[in-house]
Amino acid sequence: MILAIDIGNTGTAFGFYKNEAMFHHMSIFTKPHRSIDEYSMLLQNICIRKGIDTSYIDGCIISSVVPPLTEQVRQSVENVFTVKPLIIAHGVKTGLNIRIDNHTELGSDIVANTVAAASMLNKPFAVVDLGTATTIAAVNNTGELIGVIIVPGVRLSLDALSETAAELPYISLVTPKSLLGKNTEDSMLSGCVYGTAAMIDGIIERLKSEMKTDELSVVACGGLADKVIPFCNNNIIVNQFLTLDGLHQIYNLNQKHKKLL
Repeated sequence: MILAIDIGNTGTAFGFYKNEAMFHHMSIFTKPHRSIDEYSMLLQNICIRKGIDTSYIDGCIISSVVPPLTEQVRQSVENVFTVKPLIIAHGVKTGLNIRIDNHTELGSDIVANTVAAASMLNKPFAVVDLGTATTIAAVNNTGELIGVIIVPGVRLSLDALSETAAELPYISLVTPKSLLGKNTEDSMLSGCVYGTAAMIDGIIERLKSEMKTDELSVVACGGLADKVIPFCNNNIIVNQFLTLDGLHQIYNLNQKHKKLL
């Protein structure tokens, strides 16, 4: 059984894989000040809640965009499962042909997303991740990851708007009632959701133009994908387990590479 862990700025996701398929998953809020003991207890409680014997975990892979937590979670995994986790970093086999200036700057979550997308989409394709930040990674028709777009996330944008504009309130992120708001809250909500959807649609069209193609497959993931993607005009697949699936695939690839050595 393999455990995949995705540590994001807002949330941390856990996926348990058996016979090449996920059979349990769980998400929690990311708290950067948890101790190793707290994470160890958390992992044990997840296994108890899901009815998983910790001795059945024979492998683990971790993606983290929160460096202070990476070591905490790594040690917790070793304490609870007595396995040495594979941490996504430069040098780990991914199967991707990455064409960017500095490979070490590419987020491990973007790497995992792209690996999973490559196994399910025709090339060229794009991967949209709607989390704390909204990222769009592009892969051309020869399978090269040719670049990434990063913009402030929907929730981050809303909070920044409320914080810096004295008369604009903090609001919940829900489905807009209509394109045009009839009050301040609805207007802010419509602007962020429809605005992000229009931005995604616009970038998809620009990517098609840049890659000289009429067809571009697109998949979306992240905690806010379900809030935004329904308002996009393009046909976009939503897969909330894309990152975890990509991590599982990377783990398997590296295990196969070890056997060949």
